[in-house]
Amino acid sequence: MLLVLDQYIDLDELSGLLDGQSDTTTLVCCSDGVYLAHHIAQQWPHITCFALTADCESRGVDAPQTLSHSEWVALSFQHKQWISLAP
Repeated sequence: MLLVLDQYIDLDELSGLLDGQSDTTTLVCCSDGVYLAHHIAQQWPHITCFALTADCESRGVDAPQTLSHSEWVALSFQHKQWISLAP
């Protein structure tokens, strides 16, 4: 499953959304969601977490794993289900 986080959300809300996710979950942080990428990688190491490179660069964020727009497109073809996370 591919999860998309495009906004900064409270850490308690984030826990409610990510606790219990399986190790096959992939999360893409984009827009203001990139501010949470480092925290997500530390708290949920079993979740594959990427941050969109362009959004990290424009916000001065150093994320553990980034991907380009074209890599995101390729990743999207590997996942039939997408879920946008919102509180």
